[in-house]
Amino acid sequence: MTSTAPVGLPDPTAYLLPEEAIRLVLRRHHPIVLAPAAILTALIVVAVLALLLLGTPTVGTLAAGVAIALLALLYFSYRYVHWSRTVLVVTNRRLFQFVSLGIKRVTVLPVMRQSIVFRQSPIGRALGFGTVQVRTANGSVLYNFDWLGDAARFRDEVTNIAA
Repeated sequence: MTSTAPVGLPDPTAYLLPEEAIRLVLRRHHPIVLAPAAILTALIVVAVLALLLLGTPTVGTLAAGVAIALLALLYFSYRYVHWSRTVLVVTNRRLFQFVSLGIKRVTVLPVMRQSIVFRQSPIGRALGFGTVQVRTANGSVLYNFDWLGDAARFRDEVTNIAA
């Protein structure tokens, strides 16, 4: 991965302390948008089948079908744009999460960790994504990062953060 944020996202170097250096810039893996895409596809298929099987639709059923399809399209669009406009940055001291959905939001995540849990399903291994959890000494989860592309490298970089 590169050391700079994707186009349109805030420049991470503007938020660094003088002794900080960017180690990894990462976004969540693209299968995170598969569930909204599946919902959208299923609703479109159901609407087309309903039109074919029910014969001539009434204005009310047609309007309801179009409204449901538009809501599904809006939901998918929001989830896709949120995924594409979110990036995680690991420095040698902290984690940052940059989100730019009209309003820029930068979340600084200081890492006061006791353990890091790395999970990767067989499908995640095949497609290259996983989950990293940062936990405290009593086992409660501080941060949960699902659907990370290159999750193993993310885990390694978070582990190396000077605490």
